Amino acid sequence: MDWDNDRAVERTAQLLDHEGVALFGARSDEDQLVGVVSVYVDILSVRFGRRASIEDLAVHPNWRSRGVGSNLLAAARTWAHEQGADYVFLESGLARTEAHRFYLREGATHAAAAFRWTGGPTC
Repeated sequence: MDWDNDRAVERTAQLLDHEGVALFGARSDEDQLVGVVSVYVDILSVRFGRRASIEDLAVHPNWRSRGVGSNLLAAARTWAHEQGADYVFLESGLARTEAHRFYLREGATHAAAAFRWTGGPTC
């Protein structure tokens, strides 16, 4: 999906209006937003327990490999644990191989394949 600034602002406001959701940002010394992550406590699985899902983990390309992503990920994981999550889930597109290397370096395990249905009356 293409970036739509107005949609992003609207959805951010919606996100901040819900319980069980946190949004963390990273700023430069010049107070520019250089990274963001959102995390949701979203389901209780009979098999795995309470899940927290990380979404929207993004770091500006000029700020990658400076610890911004690690700090954002740590903040999201800490918050999830404080909310009672038993595990943290993150879904990532197949083509994002650099991001996948980062997640593995951060201690994630490649645990599942994800499938998605969009649109239509049967979703």
